[in-house]
Amino acid sequence: MAPNFQSSFIPKEPMTEDKVFKKKKAGVFGVLAVSLFVTSIIGSIGMYVYKGIMQNEIQGLESQLANEEKAIDKKTISEMAQFGKKLEVVKSLVFKHQVVSNFLATLASSTVSTVQFNDFSYGDLKEGSLSVNLHGKATNYASIALQENVFSKIKYFKSVTFSNLTLSDKGLVSFELAISVDPQIAVYAQ
Repeated sequence: MAPNFQSSFIPKEPMTEDKVFKKKKAGVFGVLAVSLFVTSIIGSIGMYVYKGIMQNEIQGLESQLANEEKAIDKKTISEMAQFGKKLEVVKSLVFKHQVVSNFLATLASSTVSTVQFNDFSYGDLKEGSLSVNLHGKATNYASIALQENVFSKIKYFKSVTFSNLTLSDKGLVSFELAISVDPQIAVYAQ
C-alpha cells in the first residue's frame, strides 16, 4: 500500500458554510425572467376570468334578444311593411304627376296687358318638352313683339313661336302661339 493513502473519507479540515452553500446573486436577466414569468401568470389568470365574464354577458344578451324577438308583433310589422310599399307608390305618383297650374301662373304673371288669349290647349310630352298652343289677340304688332321678348326670358319656355298674324276688322292683331315648355314646370312636387 501506498504510504500516503488515506483510508478515511472524513475531511481533516473543518467545513465552513461558505464552501457548502454558495450564495448566488441574481443578475438583471434573472430578475427580468422572474418578473416576466409572474406577469404572464397574472395575465393568464386575468384573461381566464375576463373570458368567463364575457361568456356570461353574451349568454345574458342572447336570452334578452330571444325575449325581445318573442315580444315583437309580427302582424304590426307586416302592416307597416305594406304601408311602406303603398307610400312609395304614392310618392312616385306625386313626383310624376303633372299639373297645369304652375304653367298658368307663369303665363298669367308674364302676359303683357295689351295681349289677351282666347284659346288654350295643353299637349303631351314630346321630345323632352310639353307643347302648349294658344290663340289670342293683341292691340298691335309691337305688343306681340314685346310679348315674345318677355316669354323668351322665362327659363321654362324652351321655344316661343308666334304665327298666323292677321289684322282683324276691329284693328286688333290675331295670332297663334306655340310654346315648348320644360316639363319641370308641370311637376306637382315643385
